[in-house]
Amino acid sequence: LVDDRCVVQPDTGDLNNPPKKFRDCLFRLCPMNRYSAQKQFWKAAKPGGNSTTDTVLLTKLHHAADLEKKQNDSENRKLLGTVIQYGNVIQLLHLKSNKYLTVNKRLPALLEKNAMRVTLDSAGNEGSWFYIQPFYKLRSLGDSVVIGDKVVLNPVNAGQPLHASSHQLVDNPGCNEVNSVNCNTSWKVVLFMKWSDNKETILKGGDVVRLFHAEQEKFLTCDDHRKKQYVFLRTTGRQSATSATSSKALWEVEVVHHDPCRGGAGYWNSLFRFKHLATGCYLAAEMGEVNPDFEEESAEQRSAVVDFTPFNFQLDADNEALRGRLRAPQEKIMYTLVPVPDGMDISSIFELDPTTLRGGDSMVPRSSYVRLRHLCTNTWVHSTNNPIDKEEEKPVMLRV
Repeated sequence: LVDDRCVVQPDTGDLNNPPKKFRDCLFRLCPMNRYSAQKQFWKAAKPGGNSTTDTVLLTKLHHAADLEKKQNDSENRKLLGTVIQYGNVIQLLHLKSNKYLTVNKRLPALLEKNAMRVTLDSAGNEGSWFYIQPFYKLRSLGDSVVIGDKVVLNPVNAGQPLHASSHQLVDNPGCNEVNSVNCNTSWKVVLFMKWSDNKETILKGGDVVRLFHAEQEKFLTCDDHRKKQYVFLRTTGRQSATSATSSKALWEVEVVHHDPCRGGAGYWNSLFRFKHLATGCYLAAEMGEVNPDFEEESAEQRSAVVDFTPFNFQLDADNEALRGRLRAPQEKIMYTLVPVPDGMDISSIFELDPTTLRGGDSMVPRSSYVRLRHLCTNTWVHSTNNPIDKEEEKPVMLRV
Protein backbone atom coordinates (compact mmCIF):
# COMPACT_ATOMS: atom_id res chain seq x y z
CA LEU A 1 0.00 0.00 0.00
CA VAL A 2 1.35 3.41 -0.94
CA ASP A 3 -0.60 5.32 1.72
CA ASP A 4 0.90 4.58 5.14
CA ARG A 5 -1.22 7.04 7.15
CA CYS A 6 -3.36 5.72 10.01
CA VAL A 7 -6.94 6.92 10.44
CA VAL A 8 -10.25 6.18 12.11
CA GLN A 9 -13.50 6.49 10.14
CA PRO A 10 -16.38 6.94 12.61
CA ASP A 11 -19.11 7.07 9.94
CA THR A 12 -18.29 3.78 8.17
CA GLY A 13 -19.48 1.47 10.94
CA ASP A 14 -19.30 0.37 14.56
CA LEU A 15 -18.95 -2.85 16.55
CA ASN A 16 -22.54 -3.92 15.77
CA ASN A 17 -22.31 -3.02 12.09
CA PRO A 18 -18.65 -3.34 10.97
CA PRO A 19 -17.45 -1.34 7.94
CA LYS A 20 -17.51 -3.01 4.52
CA LYS A 21 -13.73 -2.78 4.31
CA PHE A 22 -13.31 -4.60 7.61
CA ARG A 23 -10.03 -6.19 6.49
CA ASP A 24 -8.49 -2.70 6.64
CA CYS A 25 -9.18 -2.63 10.40
CA LEU A 26 -7.46 -5.87 11.44
CA PHE A 27 -4.24 -5.88 13.48
CA ARG A 28 -2.27 -8.77 14.95
CA LEU A 29 -0.84 -8.42 18.46
CA CYS A 30 2.85 -9.40 18.23
CA PRO A 31 5.66 -9.71 20.79
CA MET A 32 8.39 -7.07 20.87
CA ASN A 33 11.00 -7.44 18.11
CA ARG A 34 14.63 -6.36 18.62
CA TYR A 35 16.02 -3.78 16.21
CA SER A 36 19.53 -2.81 17.41
CA ALA A 37 21.48 -4.71 14.69
CA GLN A 38 19.03 -3.70 11.96
CA LYS A 39 19.25 -0.09 13.13
CA GLN A 40 23.06 -0.14 12.80
CA PHE A 41 22.81 -1.62 9.31
CA TRP A 42 20.17 0.92 8.14
CA LYS A 43 22.35 3.76 9.44
CA ALA A 44 25.48 2.48 7.66
CA ALA A 45 23.67 1.67 4.39
CA LYS A 46 21.76 4.95 4.21
CA PRO A 47 22.49 6.69 0.87
CA GLY A 48 24.22 10.04 1.29
CA GLY A 49 25.51 9.01 4.71
CA ASN A 50 29.09 8.11 5.57
CA SER A 51 30.37 6.80 2.23
CA THR A 52 33.62 5.61 3.86
CA THR A 53 31.82 2.68 5.49
CA ASP A 54 33.93 -0.38 4.74
CA THR A 55 32.26 -2.90 2.39
CA VAL A 56 33.36 -5.76 4.65
CA LEU A 57 31.86 -4.01 7.68
CA LEU A 58 28.63 -3.38 5.76
CA THR A 59 28.44 -7.09 4.87
CA LYS A 60 28.92 -8.01 8.55
CA LEU A 61 26.23 -5.56 9.61
CA HIS A 62 23.87 -6.98 6.97
CA HIS A 63 24.54 -10.50 8.25
CA ALA A 64 23.92 -9.40 11.87
CA ALA A 65 20.65 -7.69 10.83
CA ASP A 66 19.45 -10.88 9.07
CA LEU A 67 20.41 -12.94 12.12
CA GLU A 68 18.44 -10.59 14.36
CA LYS A 69 15.35 -11.00 12.12
CA LYS A 70 15.62 -14.79 12.37
CA GLN A 71 15.98 -14.58 16.16
CA ASN A 72 12.89 -12.37 16.30
CA ASP A 73 10.91 -14.92 14.24
CA SER A 74 12.10 -17.76 16.48
CA GLU A 75 11.20 -15.84 19.64
CA ASN A 76 7.78 -14.96 18.22
CA ARG A 77 7.02 -18.62 17.54
CA LYS A 78 7.97 -19.53 21.14
CA LEU A 79 5.69 -16.85 22.58
CA LEU A 80 2.71 -17.76 20.36
CA GLY A 81 -0.35 -18.29 22.55
CA THR A 82 1.09 -16.50 25.60
CA VAL A 83 -1.49 -14.45 27.53
CA ILE A 84 -0.76 -10.71 27.23
CA GLN A 85 -0.56 -8.85 30.54
CA TYR A 86 -0.86 -5.15 31.31
CA GLY A 87 2.58 -3.55 31.22
CA ASN A 88 3.82 -5.87 28.43
CA VAL A 89 5.44 -4.34 25.36
CA ILE A 90 3.64 -5.34 22.14
CA GLN A 91 3.69 -4.47 18.44
CA LEU A 92 0.64 -4.05 16.20
CA LEU A 93 0.96 -5.61 12.74
CA HIS A 94 -1.58 -4.32 10.21
CA LEU A 95 -2.68 -7.52 8.46
CA LYS A 96 -3.67 -6.15 5.07
CA SER A 97 -0.46 -4.17 4.46
CA ASN A 98 1.81 -6.40 6.61
CA LYS A 99 3.27 -3.24 8.22
CA TYR A 100 3.79 -2.26 11.84
CA LEU A 101 2.01 0.66 13.52
CA THR A 102 4.91 3.03 14.27
CA VAL A 103 5.34 6.37 16.05
CA ASN A 104 8.00 8.75 14.70
CA LYS A 105 8.82 11.10 17.57
CA ARG A 106 11.04 13.26 15.34
CA LEU A 107 8.22 14.27 12.98
CA PRO A 108 5.06 16.22 13.79
CA ALA A 109 1.68 14.79 12.80
CA LEU A 110 0.43 15.98 9.40
CA LEU A 111 -2.61 17.80 10.83
CA GLU A 112 -2.26 18.16 14.59
CA LYS A 113 1.14 19.85 14.81
CA ASN A 114 1.58 19.42 18.58
CA ALA A 115 1.32 15.63 18.14
CA MET A 116 3.80 13.03 16.84
CA ARG A 117 3.33 11.29 13.53
CA VAL A 118 1.96 7.74 13.38
CA THR A 119 2.51 5.67 10.22
CA LEU A 120 2.70 2.08 9.01
CA ASP A 121 6.30 0.82 8.61
CA SER A 122 7.16 -2.37 6.70
CA ALA A 123 10.10 -3.48 8.89
CA GLY A 124 9.09 -1.71 12.09
CA ASN A 125 11.56 -0.07 14.48
CA GLU A 126 11.79 0.90 18.14
CA GLY A 127 8.93 3.34 17.50
CA SER A 128 6.71 0.26 16.93
CA TRP A 129 6.92 -0.74 20.62
CA PHE A 130 3.81 0.00 22.70
CA TYR A 131 3.10 -0.54 26.39
CA ILE A 132 -0.41 -1.93 26.79
CA GLN A 133 -1.89 -0.22 29.85
CA PRO A 134 -5.33 -0.36 31.54
CA PHE A 135 -7.72 2.55 30.97
CA TYR A 136 -9.86 1.85 34.05
CA LYS A 137 -8.50 1.32 37.56
CA LEU A 138 -10.23 -2.05 38.00
CA ARG A 139 -7.26 -3.54 36.11
CA SER A 140 -3.63 -3.08 37.21
CA LEU A 141 -0.17 -3.85 35.80
CA GLY A 142 0.48 -7.60 35.72
CA ASP A 143 -3.23 -8.49 35.23
CA SER A 144 -4.19 -10.40 32.07
CA VAL A 145 -5.70 -8.31 29.26
CA VAL A 146 -9.32 -9.44 28.75
CA ILE A 147 -11.29 -9.26 25.49
CA GLY A 148 -13.55 -6.21 25.67
CA ASP A 149 -11.19 -4.24 27.94
CA LYS A 150 -10.49 -0.59 27.19
CA VAL A 151 -6.72 -0.06 26.99
CA VAL A 152 -4.21 2.74 26.50
CA LEU A 153 -1.47 2.15 23.90
CA ASN A 154 1.59 4.07 25.06
CA PRO A 155 4.67 4.18 22.78
CA VAL A 156 7.79 3.08 24.68
CA ASN A 157 10.05 5.79 23.24
CA ALA A 158 7.61 8.62 22.55
CA GLY A 159 5.82 8.36 25.90
CA GLN A 160 2.57 9.92 24.64
CA PRO A 161 -0.47 7.66 24.05
CA LEU A 162 -1.95 6.71 20.69
CA HIS A 163 -4.67 9.26 19.96
CA ALA A 164 -7.69 9.39 17.64
CA SER A 165 -7.74 13.03 16.56
CA SER A 166 -10.76 15.11 15.59
CA HIS A 167 -8.81 16.54 12.62
CA GLN A 168 -10.05 15.16 9.26
CA LEU A 169 -7.76 14.47 6.31
CA VAL A 170 -8.21 17.02 3.53
CA ASP A 171 -8.01 14.42 0.74
CA ASN A 172 -10.20 11.84 2.58
CA PRO A 173 -13.23 13.47 4.25
CA GLY A 174 -14.57 11.38 7.13
CA CYS A 175 -11.10 10.04 7.98
CA ASN A 176 -9.73 11.31 11.30
CA GLU A 177 -5.96 11.31 11.81
CA VAL A 178 -4.39 8.93 14.33
CA ASN A 179 -1.34 10.41 16.07
CA SER A 180 0.53 10.31 19.37
CA VAL A 181 -0.13 13.07 21.93
CA ASN A 182 -0.82 13.50 25.64
CA CYS A 183 -4.52 12.54 25.77
CA ASN A 184 -7.07 10.18 27.34
CA THR A 185 -7.97 8.16 24.20
CA SER A 186 -8.86 4.53 24.97
CA TRP A 187 -8.96 1.61 22.52
CA LYS A 188 -11.27 -1.38 22.96
CA VAL A 189 -9.80 -4.86 22.51
CA VAL A 190 -12.09 -6.80 20.13
CA LEU A 191 -11.23 -10.35 19.09
CA PHE A 192 -11.33 -11.22 15.39
CA MET A 193 -9.46 -14.54 15.49
CA LYS A 194 -7.80 -16.66 18.19
CA TRP A 195 -4.12 -17.45 17.67
CA SER A 196 -4.96 -21.18 17.59
CA ASP A 197 -7.31 -20.63 14.59
CA ASN A 198 -4.60 -18.92 12.55
CA LYS A 199 -3.34 -21.93 10.56
CA GLU A 200 -2.15 -21.81 6.97
CA THR A 201 -3.83 -25.11 6.10
CA ILE A 202 -7.29 -24.11 7.41
CA LEU A 203 -10.01 -21.99 5.77
CA LYS A 204 -10.51 -18.85 7.88
CA GLY A 205 -12.62 -15.71 7.97
CA GLY A 206 -10.79 -13.04 5.99
CA ASP A 207 -9.21 -15.50 3.53
CA VAL A 208 -9.45 -14.43 -0.10
CA VAL A 209 -10.36 -17.39 -2.32
CA ARG A 210 -11.49 -18.37 -5.80
CA LEU A 211 -14.49 -20.70 -6.19
CA PHE A 212 -13.52 -23.16 -8.91
CA HIS A 213 -16.11 -25.55 -10.33
CA ALA A 214 -14.39 -28.91 -10.54
CA GLU A 215 -16.24 -30.42 -13.53
CA GLN A 216 -16.94 -27.31 -15.58
CA GLU A 217 -13.38 -26.06 -14.87
CA LYS A 218 -14.59 -22.48 -14.49
CA PHE A 219 -14.29 -19.84 -11.77
CA LEU A 220 -17.32 -18.29 -10.08
CA THR A 221 -17.23 -14.64 -11.14
CA CYS A 222 -19.23 -11.46 -10.54
CA ASP A 223 -19.26 -8.86 -13.33
CA ASP A 224 -21.42 -6.35 -15.18
CA HIS A 225 -23.42 -7.29 -18.27
CA ARG A 226 -25.67 -4.70 -19.94
CA LYS A 227 -25.41 -2.42 -16.89
CA LYS A 228 -26.50 -5.16 -14.45
CA GLN A 229 -24.39 -7.30 -12.14
CA TYR A 230 -24.48 -11.08 -12.54
CA VAL A 231 -22.87 -14.05 -10.80
CA PHE A 232 -21.79 -16.75 -13.27
CA LEU A 233 -19.18 -19.33 -14.22
CA ARG A 234 -16.79 -17.67 -16.66
CA THR A 235 -15.39 -19.55 -19.65
CA THR A 236 -11.72 -18.71 -20.10
CA GLY A 237 -9.68 -18.68 -23.29
CA ARG A 238 -6.57 -19.83 -21.46
CA GLN A 239 -5.06 -23.25 -22.07
CA SER A 240 -5.35 -24.10 -18.37
CA ALA A 241 -8.54 -22.94 -16.66
CA THR A 242 -6.82 -22.81 -13.25
CA SER A 243 -4.37 -20.18 -14.51
CA ALA A 244 -7.11 -17.54 -14.89
CA THR A 245 -6.17 -14.46 -12.88
CA SER A 246 -9.19 -12.11 -13.02
CA SER A 247 -9.69 -10.14 -9.80
CA LYS A 248 -13.44 -10.38 -10.48
CA ALA A 249 -13.26 -14.03 -9.38
CA LEU A 250 -11.90 -13.21 -5.91
CA TRP A 251 -14.16 -13.73 -2.88
CA GLU A 252 -13.49 -12.99 0.78
CA VAL A 253 -14.66 -15.67 3.20
CA GLU A 254 -16.68 -14.58 6.24
CA VAL A 255 -17.43 -17.08 9.01
CA VAL A 256 -20.83 -16.15 10.52
CA HIS A 257 -20.88 -15.51 14.30
CA HIS A 258 -23.28 -13.77 16.70
CA ASP A 259 -20.57 -11.12 17.08
CA PRO A 260 -20.33 -9.48 13.62
CA CYS A 261 -16.68 -8.51 14.26
CA ARG A 262 -15.63 -12.11 14.88
CA GLY A 263 -13.89 -14.23 12.27
CA GLY A 264 -11.82 -17.33 13.04
CA ALA A 265 -11.47 -20.78 11.56
CA GLY A 266 -14.22 -22.30 9.44
CA TYR A 267 -15.72 -25.60 10.64
CA TRP A 268 -17.90 -27.98 8.64
CA ASN A 269 -20.85 -26.99 10.84
CA SER A 270 -20.13 -23.24 10.45
CA LEU A 271 -22.16 -20.84 8.33
CA PHE A 272 -20.35 -18.79 5.67
CA ARG A 273 -20.74 -15.66 3.59
CA PHE A 274 -18.72 -14.84 0.47
CA LYS A 275 -17.97 -11.17 -0.22
CA HIS A 276 -16.94 -10.19 -3.74
CA LEU A 277 -13.65 -8.41 -3.30
CA ALA A 278 -13.98 -5.99 -6.23
CA THR A 279 -17.52 -4.75 -5.53
CA GLY A 280 -18.11 -5.51 -1.82
CA CYS A 281 -21.35 -7.36 -2.73
CA TYR A 282 -22.26 -10.67 -1.13
CA LEU A 283 -23.05 -13.96 -2.85
CA ALA A 284 -26.74 -14.79 -2.39
CA ALA A 285 -29.57 -16.72 -4.05
CA GLU A 286 -32.96 -15.55 -5.25
CA MET A 287 -35.88 -17.23 -6.99
CA GLY A 288 -35.31 -17.30 -10.74
CA GLU A 289 -37.48 -18.23 -13.68
CA VAL A 290 -38.73 -21.75 -14.31
CA ASN A 291 -36.13 -23.36 -16.50
CA PRO A 292 -37.83 -24.65 -19.72
CA ASP A 293 -35.01 -27.16 -20.27
CA PHE A 294 -35.07 -28.36 -16.70
CA GLU A 295 -36.59 -31.80 -17.39
CA GLU A 296 -34.34 -32.45 -20.36
CA GLU A 297 -31.11 -31.36 -18.70
CA SER A 298 -28.85 -34.38 -18.42
CA ALA A 299 -26.82 -35.52 -15.42
CA GLU A 300 -23.61 -34.40 -17.10
CA GLN A 301 -24.94 -30.85 -17.47
CA ARG A 302 -25.84 -30.48 -13.81
CA SER A 303 -23.35 -30.87 -11.03
CA ALA A 304 -23.07 -29.62 -7.49
CA VAL A 305 -19.41 -30.22 -6.81
CA VAL A 306 -17.39 -27.05 -6.42
CA ASP A 307 -13.64 -26.90 -5.89
CA PHE A 308 -13.01 -24.32 -3.23
CA THR A 309 -9.62 -22.73 -4.04
CA PRO A 310 -7.70 -20.19 -2.01
CA PHE A 311 -5.83 -19.51 -5.24
CA ASN A 312 -5.01 -23.22 -5.59
CA PHE A 313 -7.32 -25.87 -4.10
CA GLN A 314 -6.68 -29.34 -5.53
CA LEU A 315 -9.39 -31.88 -4.98
CA ASP A 316 -10.97 -35.04 -6.27
CA ALA A 317 -14.61 -36.08 -6.33
CA ASP A 318 -16.09 -38.16 -9.14
CA ASN A 319 -18.58 -39.73 -6.77
CA GLU A 320 -21.86 -39.82 -8.69
CA ALA A 321 -23.67 -41.55 -5.80
CA LEU A 322 -22.91 -38.63 -3.49
CA ARG A 323 -24.10 -36.14 -6.08
CA GLY A 324 -27.23 -38.12 -6.90
CA ARG A 325 -28.97 -37.10 -3.71
CA LEU A 326 -28.34 -33.43 -4.52
CA ARG A 327 -30.51 -33.56 -7.62
CA ALA A 328 -34.22 -32.90 -7.35
CA PRO A 329 -35.63 -33.19 -10.90
CA GLN A 330 -39.18 -32.91 -9.58
CA GLU A 331 -38.47 -29.33 -8.40
CA LYS A 332 -39.08 -26.93 -11.25
CA ILE A 333 -38.39 -23.77 -9.28
CA MET A 334 -34.83 -22.70 -9.99
CA TYR A 335 -32.87 -20.34 -7.76
CA THR A 336 -30.14 -18.16 -9.19
CA LEU A 337 -26.98 -16.86 -7.58
CA VAL A 338 -27.00 -13.06 -7.40
CA PRO A 339 -24.89 -10.34 -5.75
CA VAL A 340 -26.55 -8.43 -2.88
CA PRO A 341 -25.14 -5.27 -1.28
CA ASP A 342 -26.19 -6.01 2.32
CA GLY A 343 -23.97 -8.34 4.36
CA MET A 344 -26.77 -8.85 6.90
CA ASP A 345 -29.12 -10.31 4.25
CA ILE A 346 -30.04 -13.84 5.37
CA SER A 347 -30.10 -14.97 1.73
CA SER A 348 -26.29 -14.60 1.67
CA ILE A 349 -25.64 -17.46 4.12
CA PHE A 350 -24.22 -20.76 2.83
CA GLU A 351 -23.05 -24.06 4.28
CA LEU A 352 -20.09 -26.12 3.10
CA ASP A 353 -20.72 -29.84 2.71
CA PRO A 354 -17.71 -32.20 2.57
CA THR A 355 -17.42 -34.84 -0.13
CA THR A 356 -15.69 -37.20 2.31
CA LEU A 357 -16.80 -38.35 5.75
CA ARG A 358 -15.88 -35.65 8.28
CA GLY A 359 -17.15 -34.55 11.69
CA GLY A 360 -19.09 -31.28 11.82
CA ASP A 361 -16.81 -29.96 14.57
CA SER A 362 -13.62 -30.40 12.50
CA MET A 363 -12.02 -27.51 10.65
CA VAL A 364 -12.36 -27.08 6.87
CA PRO A 365 -8.98 -27.83 5.28
CA ARG A 366 -7.89 -25.76 2.31
CA SER A 367 -7.34 -28.84 0.15
CA SER A 368 -10.84 -30.31 0.04
CA TYR A 369 -13.70 -30.39 -2.44
CA VAL A 370 -16.92 -28.93 -1.09
CA ARG A 371 -20.56 -28.62 -2.09
CA LEU A 372 -22.27 -25.30 -1.45
CA ARG A 373 -25.72 -25.44 0.16
CA HIS A 374 -27.86 -22.32 0.38
CA LEU A 375 -29.29 -22.13 3.88
CA CYS A 376 -32.63 -20.33 3.31
CA THR A 377 -33.81 -22.29 0.29
CA ASN A 378 -32.16 -25.58 1.31
CA THR A 379 -30.88 -25.94 -2.26
CA TRP A 380 -27.49 -26.86 -3.68
CA VAL A 381 -25.42 -24.64 -5.93
CA HIS A 382 -24.93 -26.33 -9.29
CA SER A 383 -23.76 -25.38 -12.75
CA THR A 384 -25.88 -25.05 -15.89
CA ASN A 385 -25.11 -24.61 -19.56
CA ASN A 386 -27.53 -21.65 -19.88
CA PRO A 387 -25.55 -18.61 -21.06
CA ILE A 388 -26.43 -15.16 -19.73
CA ASP A 389 -24.81 -13.43 -22.71
CA LYS A 390 -26.80 -15.37 -25.37
CA GLU A 391 -26.50 -12.56 -27.91
CA GLU A 392 -22.69 -12.83 -28.02
CA GLU A 393 -20.98 -14.86 -30.73
CA LYS A 394 -19.08 -16.82 -28.10
CA PRO A 395 -21.00 -16.75 -24.78
CA VAL A 396 -18.70 -16.96 -21.76
CA MET A 397 -21.14 -16.32 -18.88
CA LEU A 398 -22.89 -19.50 -17.68
CA ARG A 399 -25.75 -19.13 -15.23
CA VAL A 400 -25.39 -20.77 -11.78
